[in-house]
Amino acid sequence: MKKLLILLLCSSALFAQKTGAIYYTETMKLQLPDGPDNEAFRQLMPTSRDMFKVLYYNENESLFRNEQGKNEDLEIRHEEDGNDFEMIFGVPETNVYTNLKNNQLLQYQEFMGKEFLIVDKLNTRKWKLDAKQKKVLGFDCQKATLIDTTQQVIAWFTPQIPISVGPNGYSGLPGMVLAIEVDNGQRMLTATKMEDLPAGFAFEKPSEGKKVNRNEFEKIRDEKMKEMGAKRGAGGNVMMIIEERD
Repeated sequence: MKKLLILLLCSSALFAQKTGAIYYTETMKLQLPDGPDNEAFRQLMPTSRDMFKVLYYNENESLFRNEQGKNEDLEIRHEEDGNDFEMIFGVPETNVYTNLKNNQLLQYQEFMGKEFLIVDKLNTRKWKLDAKQKKVLGFDCQKATLIDTTQQVIAWFTPQIPISVGPNGYSGLPGMVLAIEVDNGQRMLTATKMEDLPAGFAFEKPSEGKKVNRNEFEKIRDEKMKEMGAKRGAGGNVMMIIEERD
């Protein structure tokens, strides 16, 4: 008697859960403007900075925030010719809640010592789909480019997780966003692992902070940066240099 052995190879990408936690590494390149006054900083500062985030999701809600216990501020101090220099690379607290059913986005954002609650709608972004594909965490991802924006934003999303959300409030695509590239890689978000949703996890809506819409927050941010002498570089990163002279 002949026997037929059939092996079923099951891929997580084919049977993705509609609830879970996706962990991301956010990498931001650090650059200083050219000039002799910045040379001391340039020799001391790292070329990039990694931050660690997590996206909790189910079929209707998501919550994106810093991964607890993984992010620390980086401080670099330097004394030269009687001058004290200090660089601080902070990881501001952020919580982004989305609700697909209610077309709702709520974002708690720290910015220069102040707290804001950004209230917005989902699916306000417009995307142009591309035929290019790549794999992220074993999932087949398709390329999409954000249009009507001052930044170049590329998202890689997978229809194998058929939920229209992603990190940092990016949404509106026919699948989960597993990677983001901003301004030719100046800032990148890449999924590194997936886990089950923690038992009893609650999707808590942010409620603290001054309530503003997205345009109001961006106006406040840009004005404050100009006032404090902060630099907004490629990828959206903000750098402040503090120099104390005797």
